[in-house]
Amino acid sequence: MQLSPFHDEYVNGMIAAFEQDNPDVRVKWVDVPWKEMEKKVLASVAARTPPDLVNLNPQFAAKLAEYGALANPEHFLSEAQVATYLPNIWGANRYRGEAFAIPWYLSTTITIYNRELLQAAGAEVPANHAQLLQTARLVREKFDRYVYFPAMDGSRPLEDMVAMGASLLNARATGAGFEGESGRAFFSFYRDLFQQGLVPRNVLTEGHRKAVELFQSGEVTMITTGMQFLESIRVNSPALYEKVGIAPQLKAAAAPFSVAAMNLAVPELSPNKEAAFRFAAFVTSHENQMALARRVPLLPSTRQSFDDPFFLPPAASAPLIAHARALSAQQTLKGEVLVPPLPGYSKLRNSFVFNLQAAMVGQLSVEEAVEQVADTWALFLGDNRVEEE
Repeated sequence: MQLSPFHDEYVNGMIAAFEQDNPDVRVKWVDVPWKEMEKKVLASVAARTPPDLVNLNPQFAAKLAEYGALANPEHFLSEAQVATYLPNIWGANRYRGEAFAIPWYLSTTITIYNRELLQAAGAEVPANHAQLLQTARLVREKFDRYVYFPAMDGSRPLEDMVAMGASLLNARATGAGFEGESGRAFFSFYRDLFQQGLVPRNVLTEGHRKAVELFQSGEVTMITTGMQFLESIRVNSPALYEKVGIAPQLKAAAAPFSVAAMNLAVPELSPNKEAAFRFAAFVTSHENQMALARRVPLLPSTRQSFDDPFFLPPAASAPLIAHARALSAQQTLKGEVLVPPLPGYSKLRNSFVFNLQAAMVGQLSVEEAVEQVADTWALFLGDNRVEEE
């Protein structure tokens, strides 16, 4: 998915090395832009002509797994091979107990902030959401600027809620786990940010891209994003880069860090599943993942890779990206994919965001919004409580 042309040498080199060791196999690489991937994969599966191996994100892979369209890698890899991957990441690629993909490269968000603005406001970098609310008020009063832009796109609102300490699902995974105080606290936090004027009004319609734009322009004091964004700041805004600091993700003390994974999956219709998994294991080997991590600021999914000095905390004088890489590695080892594969994910997410925004603008009370989300989730996840009522 969208590796060409910048990584042609890397990918073609892997293919050549694999083919040399596997003379019975020839690999044809087709690079697909991010925006076209889902449409192309769905079309190929519907036509019964899928690729033998495809790079997917977990939520779309889970959608295919829901319909039995992906082969189980645990039927083709040995236990020793499976054990080479981080267990907290491997476990995220399961749907109803069945594995559906091999984890490839990972990313985790960190807090990137403008040191100069926070210091001028007399504020500390917030470590959790309660501190964020206090810092937002300080920055707003001092500079008439915003400290944060909570992106509403993708799975970010759901991840943010889990990071704040709420459970996504109930104990049986048949309904929402945030009907109680933890869910109401999250909805109240977003409502307060919006109604007290502590975030821009367009948080309702914009996403992460807008957050990045506002941070670079100085309108927003901090942003939660991947370490790869640092290079963009260094190149595009060198003056801002000199003022940038980094900190861990915003989260409750007991909550896990959030990790995002990209996967390699083999469609069930592939006539070459054994060879496809052989190649997938090769691409995701420690050696090949470390080669990729040295090319781009991403993280590997293999256990052995995190013993490499490349991910250890550097000297204080080291470049900022080296410190960001070490912080990201520490978070990954203690983190997990906070939004697991869920049936009807897009409907669950849409219900969550719609009602969250309704609470933010005052169309619903926090209690009403949480209850409406919980009813929708119960319907799609199989809880019969709505019928019983």
